[in-house]
Amino acid sequence: MMIPAGTAFLDDLTAEAAELAGPGHWQTGQLGSAHFTVRALEGYRAEVPPDDPAVPRYLSAMQRAGSGPFRMRVTGLTLTAGSVMASAEAVDSAADEFMDRLNEELGPDGWYERPHGRRDIWYSNLLHFTGDIPEPTKLIEWVAERRTLELDELVVPAAQLVRFRLAGGDRPHMHPEPIDGYPQGSEIPETSSQ
Repeated sequence: MMIPAGTAFLDDLTAEAAELAGPGHWQTGQLGSAHFTVRALEGYRAEVPPDDPAVPRYLSAMQRAGSGPFRMRVTGLTLTAGSVMASAEAVDSAADEFMDRLNEELGPDGWYERPHGRRDIWYSNLLHFTGDIPEPTKLIEWVAERRTLELDELVVPAAQLVRFRLAGGDRPHMHPEPIDGYPQGSEIPETSSQ
């Protein structure tokens, strides 16, 4: 679920974390890239052809599951071995219900995450680590000071099927690219979820 582009506070937190972590880490929480992952559907593929048979099935499952808007609130930051994450909670039941319905509607196409069970947290990766952090204590303390945040509610209009590509420049990041293969608002062919 792409976080609205006007959500500058995540971009600001990402830039601060990147400054503390040192150069080269992926700043995925920046404007236009920040997102909440509902689920991963498969591993990375360099190319997804326009006639890929899985894409219509994924889109059909999403359409049957319903989609948004989703009201979320970022509640604080957390640190993992691979990233700085913004923890979030759903303000109402829409996001959690969508996650559960999507899992059901995907059927066999939900294989990739099935061994790990249902996600039990909402989060947005702000900074993906790509190497060493010169002064990790500074980053650890910075995140600890932000474990709890009182931030405004976000409204994510709809879920999207996306793939990620590494974007370089001054702020490298994993940039989401929508995969739809269908014009916005067009009917997605029904496919069996069996």
